[in-house]
Amino acid sequence: MKKYLSSVIAIILAMSLAGCGAMTREMNLIRAEMKLSTRQYEDSIPFYKAYLAENPDSPDARSRLGFAYLKIGKLDDSIREMETVLSKDGGNSYAILYLGIAYLNKGDYGKTIDVWQRYRSKNEPLVEQEIKRLLTLVQLAESQRLAKEALAHEKKLQVAGLDKDAVAVCYYKDLSPDKSLRAFQKALTAMVITDMSRVKSLNIVERTRLQALFQEMELGQTGVVDEKTAPRVGRLVGAENLVVGTLALGSIQASTSIISATKGKVFGSSTVEVSQDQFYDLPKHIVMNFAKIKGINLSQAEREALEVPHTKVYKAFIYYGMALDALDAGKWEDARNLFSKALELDPYFRLASDGASSSPGDAAPTPDAIAAMSPSELADTMDSLVSSAQEAQAEADQAAADAKSGGSGGGH
Repeated sequence: MKKYLSSVIAIILAMSLAGCGAMTREMNLIRAEMKLSTRQYEDSIPFYKAYLAENPDSPDARSRLGFAYLKIGKLDDSIREMETVLSKDGGNSYAILYLGIAYLNKGDYGKTIDVWQRYRSKNEPLVEQEIKRLLTLVQLAESQRLAKEALAHEKKLQVAGLDKDAVAVCYYKDLSPDKSLRAFQKALTAMVITDMSRVKSLNIVERTRLQALFQEMELGQTGVVDEKTAPRVGRLVGAENLVVGTLALGSIQASTSIISATKGKVFGSSTVEVSQDQFYDLPKHIVMNFAKIKGINLSQAEREALEVPHTKVYKAFIYYGMALDALDAGKWEDARNLFSKALELDPYFRLASDGASSSPGDAAPTPDAIAAMSPSELADTMDSLVSSAQEAQAEADQAAADAKSGGSGGGH
């Protein structure tokens, strides 16, 4: 904002030489910016509107008008102005940021996700990183909302309306005597979901959404679903196809059942057994067996994608599963550390890299705290976290500028 205000002042000085009419127009902008910078949001609006009446294509002025509307609670007006900016400048990071917050205030988490996924800013990489972390929280909030809504209206859900191409991959039950495969459960499920999403004819339910539902159903962190409870889960997430199974030790054995939510019964099953050294082949075999049972002809490109393992390092795989478990529990620092450990063992482990970069910071609210927040409270929390990232970016920019100016005067 300070940089923008300085540039506006420079424009005003230049325009003062161009005549009274131009000066009057630009004075509206400088007054608007002064009001906005001192948090007199409502007072800034008439000046922005006056300026835009003669300069309707100014994205900066219009997006700041939208920001002013946001700050006084006129959400629909804010959304209108931000959308107008983005209709002409789809990558405007300022408009994307605050349009997302406006939708958060309205409780439309799905639209916030859609908007923020487009956020990019070369000038503010720390803010871009924070938005990626906040997306994890918004996705969690949306998953919690959908879970509560589905359970509240469960009796009205129509089995006939289930998506026949939708698949929900549930956690495999750990049959090991010492229950040592818990991390394996979550890592395997995440990889199967990722691989199934590569099959274009399928619609895959996100793991975050299933996890939120399991917790609402009080199935616990592992959320194990069996053949009896699977049809209910399918109805609640709108998926016809449920993938459930068991994991056993020795060599690692994954037994998979595919259940129809509509018919309430198993219509296909398979068992894959691999040595621990070849654990990475399990997701591929599970997805290929699913496709075979469902009569899906995989394309050459889909088959080639499935042949690429996520990681061949078993310990990295386990750290990844432990990180997902910590993430689900809202233990953000533990999650980041575990994702980082997985990456140390396999720097090319893309899922672990994505997890590390999208894990919320320590100041972020936990899943339980998010569940108790109203949309406006969640929006205020997100706005505060973004502001902290903006301040950190400003400090980093200043430090870089100081270092550059200090180093440019060397010599005698």
